Amino acid sequence: MHIPDGYLSPQTCATFYAASTAAVGFAFAKFKKSVDEKTFVNLSVASAFTFIVMMFNFPVVGGSSAHITGIPLITYLFGPFASIIASTVVLIIQALLFRDGGILALGTNVFNMAIAIPLVTIFVDSLLKIANLKNEKVRMFISTYISTNVAALLTAVELGLQPILFTKAGKPLYFMYDLKTTIPAMMVPHLLMVGVVEAVLTVLLYSPLKNFAKIKK
Repeated sequence: MHIPDGYLSPQTCATFYAASTAAVGFAFAKFKKSVDEKTFVNLSVASAFTFIVMMFNFPVVGGSSAHITGIPLITYLFGPFASIIASTVVLIIQALLFRDGGILALGTNVFNMAIAIPLVTIFVDSLLKIANLKNEKVRMFISTYISTNVAALLTAVELGLQPILFTKAGKPLYFMYDLKTTIPAMMVPHLLMVGVVEAVLTVLLYSPLKNFAKIKK
């Protein structure tokens, strides 16, 4: 899900850098009001967990690879604002030290994973509560599954729009495959496998870890 440099136009990168900077800044302002020293330490450990799970890629149909993020789990443990901050830090470290995702594309990767996943997770969970779905584990599974697939869809659309919006003499300037290719390439493995694995992991790990992460959400 990490987009490397060279696949997105400068205009796309600049737009998502601006959007991500604003969203992370807002999350940080909210995060400061709820964090204490113990929570900060626990969140650091959770960030390390996210960092590790994102480094493990597994093969999917089509010759590509995919990975889970651990971000929905951190969102349930610490709340959306803490999750945005922790996930952003992880993505920055991965881009700067491990070249996992581009520097120019970092704003887009932060938007797709660190921002979209926590917000969609909480939004879907809230909708399910309003719908009177009382089983927390079922809500957790559904919310995690949907947020993971939303992040994949965002990535597919951003890549697939490049050859439509940015061409020269009829040839794409950046990413060459359009939406007809990028959407199924991203969504099939996430709908069938990645989203399910992420949701199962979130449900299984939440209960034993929830007392570890006491925080005012």
